[in-house]
Amino acid sequence: MSGWTAPEGAEPAVPVTPGETQTSYGPGSGPGSGPGSGPGPGYGPPGYGYGWPAPPARPPAPRPGIVPLRPLGLGELLDGSFSAIRTAPLASLGIAAVVMLVNQAIFLLLNYALLQPAATRVAVDGSTIADPAGVAARAGVIYIVTAFLTSIELLVLTGVMAAIVGERVVGRRITLREARAKLGPVAWALTRVVAIVTLVVSGIVAVVLGPGIAVAASGSDVGAALIAIGFPVLVVPVLYAWTTLSLAPAAVVLERQGARAALRRSRKLVHGSWWRVFWISLLAWVIAGLVGLVLSLPFVIFGGSLGPLFSDTQNNLTSFSLLMSALGGFVGGTLARPFQSGVSALLYIDRRMRAEGLDLALQQAASADPT
Repeated sequence: MSGWTAPEGAEPAVPVTPGETQTSYGPGSGPGSGPGSGPGPGYGPPGYGYGWPAPPARPPAPRPGIVPLRPLGLGELLDGSFSAIRTAPLASLGIAAVVMLVNQAIFLLLNYALLQPAATRVAVDGSTIADPAGVAARAGVIYIVTAFLTSIELLVLTGVMAAIVGERVVGRRITLREARAKLGPVAWALTRVVAIVTLVVSGIVAVVLGPGIAVAASGSDVGAALIAIGFPVLVVPVLYAWTTLSLAPAAVVLERQGARAALRRSRKLVHGSWWRVFWISLLAWVIAGLVGLVLSLPFVIFGGSLGPLFSDTQNNLTSFSLLMSALGGFVGGTLARPFQSGVSALLYIDRRMRAEGLDLALQQAASADPT
């Protein structure tokens, strides 16, 4: 690079004689390699074509923390997220537990207030109180609200994991108190990002499903058909908007961007690599979902098997069953959701490495503070 000089006291990587300039590595690019100079075919170490000396091996990228400081592959993104949680468990799981506690408390209240009163009950004497239409309608409301809560939860945890991953990438330790201190100054901007993304997704849902819901509320059977058609149509715009804006929380935390600037930043970073960001995010979601399901399933089975003991009816959603389901969701989400959010935070860093050469700045940061 023109104008670059070696640090004082450092040896140049390749000896340069007076009158010559050092150029990039590669066959035929060193001093004395112009036309008519250097060894001809048949000379040089055996096993290398045309007698030219083998080019110097590219040194491996430094890895002071959870990932190497270069553009990351799929395995490194997944492993790096696991490593961030494993090496900073209190910071990652502690804040995740608070977020999941609020999430599951809302989920429990919704289920208890909406679904339980409309559930089909078969009394001990054989009489039946059935309201299948009410169950379906209220279950749909709970499903939509739960989807929004999950989206909010993931956005918040992506910001949390960005603060942790940003330190662990360069090999620095971070405690729960330090993570909270990093999130404090950007809490308002992060809240606005979550609100804007939620409003965008809500607007898409309202435009696509709103007519069907309005017709169904009037009592027409056409409404149910419109809703059934609307769900597949809804998938494409929602996934596009979510993927495009998914890196905004990391931009807020790591770049101290405002809400709107962070959303524009996410769109810019995802542009040109939308499919890669989407498939990796989807894979992380599947992995986190399976892990959460495995962890929560024992609580659901336990609540379902002992639930009838706490009620005078059969096949009833008891308070005990709902409580066990919420507890299982809390445990599963606390341990699984930080992994999914950690992948999103590493995707942000990877996109900046690929598009802006962030890996060079990170290498300098890591060498400046090796502790």
